[in-house]
Parts: sequence; C-alpha cells; structure tokens
Amino acid sequence: MPPRPAAGPVIWLHLGPQSDTEALAALAQRMAQDDREAFWVCTGGDPVLPPPLVAVPQPPDSPSSARAFLDHWRPDLVIWMQGGFLGSLLSEVDARDVPRLLVDADDRDLALLRSGWRDKMRRGPIDGFRHALALDEASAARLRRLGLPSARIEVTGPLNEGAVTLPGREPLRSEIAEALSGRPVWFVPAAPMTEFRILAEAHLAASRRSHRLLLVVEPAGGVPGPTASGALRQAGLRGGTRTGTGLPSEMHQAFVVDTEGELGTWYRLAPVTCMGGTFETGGGRSPYEPAALGSAVLHGPMTAPHDGAYRRLMRGRATRSVTDPRGLGAALGEILAPDRSAALAHAAWSTLSAGAPVTNRLMDLICEIFDEAGI
Repeated sequence: MPPRPAAGPVIWLHLGPQSDTEALAALAQRMAQDDREAFWVCTGGDPVLPPPLVAVPQPPDSPSSARAFLDHWRPDLVIWMQGGFLGSLLSEVDARDVPRLLVDADDRDLALLRSGWRDKMRRGPIDGFRHALALDEASAARLRRLGLPSARIEVTGPLNEGAVTLPGREPLRSEIAEALSGRPVWFVPAAPMTEFRILAEAHLAASRRSHRLLLVVEPAGGVPGPTASGALRQAGLRGGTRTGTGLPSEMHQAFVVDTEGELGTWYRLAPVTCMGGTFETGGGRSPYEPAALGSAVLHGPMTAPHDGAYRRLMRGRATRSVTDPRGLGAALGEILAPDRSAALAHAAWSTLSAGAPVTNRLMDLICEIFDEAGI
C-alpha cells in the first residue's frame, strides 16, 4: 500500500460498479486547478484508474481491518459512490468524526438495506452521511425511509461529466494558425512510437483526398522531438519538430510537438484528434480533453484506462472507433469534412455538458467541508 502523503488533505473515494471514474478524475483536476489539491485514494473499483486517482485494495469489512485502513490513510473526507455499504468501515469512519458524502445514491442498492439497521448502531450506514446526491426521486424516497433527513438529500442524476478544459495561449494559437495558412490538421497526443507506422499509413491514405493535410504528433513517454521526427521519416513522412519555438511549414507532412504546456493549443487548432495509444499499447490521454475543446475524436480498440469515457462518447455518437490503418485513413478522410467534424464535436459537447451541474454541486460540498475544517 502506498504511503500517505506527508501534507495536504486525503479524500477516500469508495467506487461503485458503475462509477464514472473519468468524471471523478476531472473533479480532482478541477480542484487542483482551484488550489484545492487533495490525494484521492480509491477502493472498490478497477486497479487501473485515470490520474490523479490512486487505486488501493479494499480492506475487509471488519473492525480491525477498518481501524488499520483508517490509521494508515487518516482521510479528511469520505465519498461513497452508489451503495454497497460496508458497516464496519463506515462505523469506524463515524467514530473518528470523518465527514462522509453519498453520491449516485441508487434505489437498487439502497433496497438491500433495512431501516432497522440504523437502530443497531450509534449512527447508521445511511443517516451518517452529511449529504446525499440521489440518482432519481425513487432513490431519494428510499433514503428518507432509511432515516436520512430530506434537508440532506438532493436529486441530481448521475455524476458523469468529465471534461477539464486545458488552457491554451491565444497568441501562440494565432502564431501557429498563421504558419498553417489554412492547412487541415489532425492531432495525435501521447502517441507511442510503435504506432507511428499506423499513423503514417493512415496519413498517406487520407492525403489522397486532402493534399495539404498535416499530421501533428505528441510522442508518448517524453521521446525527444528529433528522435520522433526521425521515426516518422522512416515511416515515410517528411517531418519537423516544435522543440521550443519551431513552426510547421508547407514542406512538412508531419510535425512533432515536444514542448510542454501546449496540448490545449493543439486541441484548439486541430478539427480532428486521434487518441494515441489506442491501437497497440493502451493508456494514453482522456478523450474528454479534445472533446471539451471542439476537436472530433477518433480512436482505436484499446481504450483502457478510459473505457468509461469512450463508452459514454460512443453512446452520444460523439466519437468514431476504427481498428486498423486502412480504417483509420478512411475515417480520417471522412471526418476531416467540416460538417462531419463539427457534428461530432457538437455531439461531444452536448454529452459532456449534460452532467456538469452534478460535478459542480459535489465540488461545492467538498469545498464547504474543507472550509469548515480549515483545510
């Protein structure tokens, strides 16, 4: 088990089977941007979670295990997702006066509890929650029958918004846009070098329909720009590198971005983003990043650890999945059409913005608790 941070608040997040971990990761990132950074330790979910969430094993639901877990982490706040209430753990949380919130409260999980449980403990598994965000009115009614006062219950729907808008510098965007001189661009963030040949084949295929098309690549793993550019040349593309202040030119078929802090700018410049790492290695960045900035999203079949984000975008018809270089080239050629990329981008925006009020409300509750504790 990793050590507890020496400084700063710790939030213990217990995940449910359907919890949107992308939304929770985005919440953590938003709090950090607002100088409310915390360490988010997570139990009950997948062992691989999007950063900054940190997965740890769930302790057995026994008094001794609960004490050992809480002695180690000393959380400042507990956020419990959905249901699956663990009585010994929650009882020990209450004994230490650690505030807890219930999010995505679901009638199907709550139905497994009996209202008599709360009479067997000083504070029951339900009435110990400071506040609850319920999926629907049936869930809220169940919470009231289980003893939670109405004043502590809100019907919000699910927490499933996960977009964090990366910053971008307008002077830099304008400078690069001028250098591009109207060239169509597709961007591939966090691209492993093992995928460069796939990208090159797709680019050459799409270039038959769009002769001035430019591929912009951010290499994964901190690979130096010249190294990545050399690999693209071996794959058949003439490349250049940013490496500080370099700009793309008409002679470049591909351009390597290796300067930190510019992702938001390239998402804003590229009408299409293809998610690196989704064809061979997995990993990569969240598709919510380009979607939040109006770039249409393409991806391969390997979507972990962002499976939930991809499923949500696909349900909203806000992304396009492909399986091989030939399919990628064909899809790219189609999506580069302005009406098609705009339709995907609009669908993504609608999908992401639908749950924003829930995220905002949860952030308000967390900040309220931290303010009261002087954190």
